[in-house]
Amino acid sequence: MPKKRSKELLELVRDIGGEEAVEVIKALEKKGEATDEEIAEITEIRVNTVRKILYMLYDHQLAEFRRIRDKETGWYYYYWHLETKRLPEILRSRKMKELKKLKQMLEEETQEIYYHCGIPGHPKLTFDEALEYEFQCPICGQMLHQYDNTKIVEELKKRISELEKELGIKA
Repeated sequence: MPKKRSKELLELVRDIGGEEAVEVIKALEKKGEATDEEIAEITEIRVNTVRKILYMLYDHQLAEFRRIRDKETGWYYYYWHLETKRLPEILRSRKMKELKKLKQMLEEETQEIYYHCGIPGHPKLTFDEALEYEFQCPICGQMLHQYDNTKIVEELKKRISELEKELGIKA
């Protein structure tokens, strides 16, 4: 698997299932094909957690398995492997969703006037909400002032532009 694709895969898996999922992916990359017990042993992650991660990867079409029945015990063994053929399609789809969300956020930020008391963690209110609270912060009671969202708007525009360029979309 190419380095860039591997990096993209790891970022995607981290988003989906966190650091433990990344460890499972690395074990699968190294091993090629393995049972959940083998992966648990390699990664030192509980087998139930490994199974949960594997099924999550399967749901996202990033892992597949083949099932083999032990003739003596009658038990089924699942041999898991990575499936990255659809990775470019999955990544593009996620980027399109992110782009849509960012454009919606940009629209909200540019069409609305916000008010804030200046204390981090306190809510940023729309004009109508601020009016409801008589321009006083609902948490601390301080006077609300118009919120300068120029930096937020610029960051959103920058990220939208980057995504459009990655996706080959003309602005």
